[in-house]
Amino acid sequence: MTSCTGTGSWRSDRGSRALLSRIAEPYDESVRVLVAEHGVQDLVGYAVTDGRNPDGVPLTRLLSRLERSLAVDEGSVCRALRVRLLVPGDEEWPTGLDDLVWPPWALWVKGPARLDEASARAVALVGARASSTYGDEVAARISFSLAERGFTIVSGAAYGIDAAAHRAALAADDGLTVAVLASGVDVPYPRANSALLERIAEVGATVSETPPGGAPARMRFLSRNRIIAALSAGTVVVEAGLRSGARSTVKHARELGRHVMAVPGPVTSALSAGCHEEIRAGATLVSDAAEVAELVGRIGEDLAPPKRGPVEAQDDLDPEVRRVWQWLRPRRSVSVDEVMVRSGLGLGEVLVALSELEHRGMAEQLLDGWKRRGS
Repeated sequence: MTSCTGTGSWRSDRGSRALLSRIAEPYDESVRVLVAEHGVQDLVGYAVTDGRNPDGVPLTRLLSRLERSLAVDEGSVCRALRVRLLVPGDEEWPTGLDDLVWPPWALWVKGPARLDEASARAVALVGARASSTYGDEVAARISFSLAERGFTIVSGAAYGIDAAAHRAALAADDGLTVAVLASGVDVPYPRANSALLERIAEVGATVSETPPGGAPARMRFLSRNRIIAALSAGTVVVEAGLRSGARSTVKHARELGRHVMAVPGPVTSALSAGCHEEIRAGATLVSDAAEVAELVGRIGEDLAPPKRGPVEAQDDLDPEVRRVWQWLRPRRSVSVDEVMVRSGLGLGEVLVALSELEHRGMAEQLLDGWKRRGS
């Protein structure tokens, strides 16, 4: 596993990425432009040495946190919290993150699961925080079954759908789940999910681009959603309102060319309105784990069985026999003449059909005609 070795100095690539993560927000467009122009290591060097870029422009947004951040010993922090720092180029770095227009500068990871391996066969399940019983049940069913099939479940550890997905994955045999946080991996949020996050870190992994100690914030939640999408082969939105933050994860997944899936709900439910809009926009409608696995799994190996209604006795009847059967009644007899008139068949065809139905146990001859037997 990659440690925090090399973070002792901002002059190293690893150290400069850790420092930039502390002094700048990953969603800050102006900082992103500077990174694109100068690269992380050079940009951090300019900020530390004289606070200006080569053109003499003050790097104002990078300076307010600089002094305090330079005093942080990242190596000691990682060892104390038993976390590791990943940067692009590390063996454990998930290559799916490189598909992002703005990949994370670094990731802090807590837990035994290797992030590259966990994301190789992963599905994101996201949805409403104030979810319904229906949404929680569907999320749990899909998550548990996918985990049993060997998929990693990626979500954001929030209330509602996220928590239901994580818990169900942990309940599966050898189930693996990854929680992407908007706070530092040492800052459990929401607090009520602290035990859940501890369990995820024991068997899977908690991940954040926010350094340890960082507090959750709305923009950090929206920013981390792109990581959830990039770590997964596809994103399933289980239940979401029209303004749900979960739809931003779907947006990132669509931009990345990943599979986008949505679970339908009652048309009268505001909690499913966002899912229905995603389906109208092109998301694949899914109702269970088999349909998800078929879309994101291995070709030819994760096929979903065809769905069909219950097999009934009349399904394999010849057309003429079925025409006769449909005019028989279960509670009263029907004469042969009446069957002929109603079915539009000749006498010989009706008699042959009735004989076939009697042989199958589907019709019975009475004194005054024929009646249907069975269901």
